[in-house]
Amino acid sequence: MPVDGSGLSDGRGPGSGSDATVPDRCFGTGLVTLCLASLPTDPVTLASAASPLDTGIDKNCQQIVPQTGGPELCVIAGTTVTVSGTVVATGARPLVLIGTDTVTVPGTLDVSSTIGGPRKGAGANTGTCATTGRGANDSGGGGGGAGGSFGTAGGKGGTGDLNNNFPPTGTAAGGTPGAAQVTPAVLHGGCAGGAGGEGDVSGGAHPGGAGGDGGGAVYLIAGGTITISGDIFASGAGGGVLGGSAGFEQGGGGGGAGGMIGLDAPMVQVQGHLVANGGAGGGAGGNVGGTAGADGTTLPWNARAAKGAGDPTGPAGDGAQGTAINATDHLDGNSSDAGGGGGAGGLGLVWIYGALQGGAMISPAPVQPPKPPHPRPGVAAL
Repeated sequence: MPVDGSGLSDGRGPGSGSDATVPDRCFGTGLVTLCLASLPTDPVTLASAASPLDTGIDKNCQQIVPQTGGPELCVIAGTTVTVSGTVVATGARPLVLIGTDTVTVPGTLDVSSTIGGPRKGAGANTGTCATTGRGANDSGGGGGGAGGSFGTAGGKGGTGDLNNNFPPTGTAAGGTPGAAQVTPAVLHGGCAGGAGGEGDVSGGAHPGGAGGDGGGAVYLIAGGTITISGDIFASGAGGGVLGGSAGFEQGGGGGGAGGMIGLDAPMVQVQGHLVANGGAGGGAGGNVGGTAGADGTTLPWNARAAKGAGDPTGPAGDGAQGTAINATDHLDGNSSDAGGGGGAGGLGLVWIYGALQGGAMISPAPVQPPKPPHPRPGVAAL
């Protein structure tokens, strides 16, 4: 059943017209509030598939809803929504699932980004992201890229060419991370890490390691209960490198920040995992390139992603470990006489509106923000 987005000025509240007088068709009490043109009559099941669900393809969305100041939303609605097997969602739009009765996830819903593939989670790197600094270029060793920021700030890139061995004069500064967005105004994914600096100042022929993509964004809304007995993942990708001689004295890429998971229902039951961790920084180059940072962890849910190693013959700087719940220290890439390591990606956000039961395996720690006032009286919270 299609979702009527024509009366929506943004993703935070219902728009004008008759929808304002039929609150039984409006769902969501928090960051995202959407009104259906008519109530669904059929259940929806999202099952494992050979290819990811691409939210950038219009036909994969029942309705595409704009957000002012943010990316469009890909909305799928049913009387109930069930995620079975493993469902991976990619594409430019965050994914919104609405069950007029319930939303149930006994399987895995994954909007994480990964360096291998590569894969960019649905809604990753979209919305308002503070500028993530890249490392400076330097023939004696490029600076590391900063980690992406979202729920928490990413780490700084390591400084390259500490011994001022080759021009330009001085050291190569690592990138500086942007500020965290503790209370975003729209639904969007995590922010990407910054690229490392060139180690040979090759005019772009041998760029530094690429920054990791941020995690994607997924938002579940139910009129009754949301039950997560499986897993929802929205972690960021690890920082990249160039291998072999192409990575000569390059700076490592910064890890991507975790994305966003939103749950909105009167009752939210979580027995499984909700994870939006940050990716690790890439290792810097010396005589050869370092190794890439690992993607932000999903399982194990509370462990840090492994840092990328710098070339030991350089010696070059290691990247920083990724972030996880209660593990947001030592985020900066290591500095060295060769290239600087990439910084860690910050944590994402897990927002829950409603009474939470369970929730022992959530990273970062869930936030239950106050419900924003509806933009116009007469539209009741469900």
